[in-house]
Amino acid sequence: MLEYAEALTIAPASMTEDDIDRLRAVGWTDRDILDIVSVCAYFNFRVRIVDGLGLGVSDETAERAVQARIHAAELAKEKGIELPKDVWDLSDQVEKASAKATR
Repeated sequence: MLEYAEALTIAPASMTEDDIDRLRAVGWTDRDILDIVSVCAYFNFRVRIVDGLGLGVSDETAERAVQARIHAAELAKEKGIELPKDVWDLSDQVEKASAKATR
């Protein structure tokens, strides 16, 4: 499912019925697939609005995102899964904010 969502985000025009069939083959229902597509589309819409307006992420939000990513990686590791590269790597922003706060 995550590979599907990633492909839908990166190359939406490349999606085919075969992609849907693969999701169905592993147990996702048509309603599940609709939910996956809707959440993915909504997330991508929000990202494009923020990027298009040149908005940034607050330090607090960046910290929460980094902590959530660490937690997700731990959960994935327990299941023998490696998370894909973090394309929004906010760790630099969090480090700078921490250094600034400790001055």
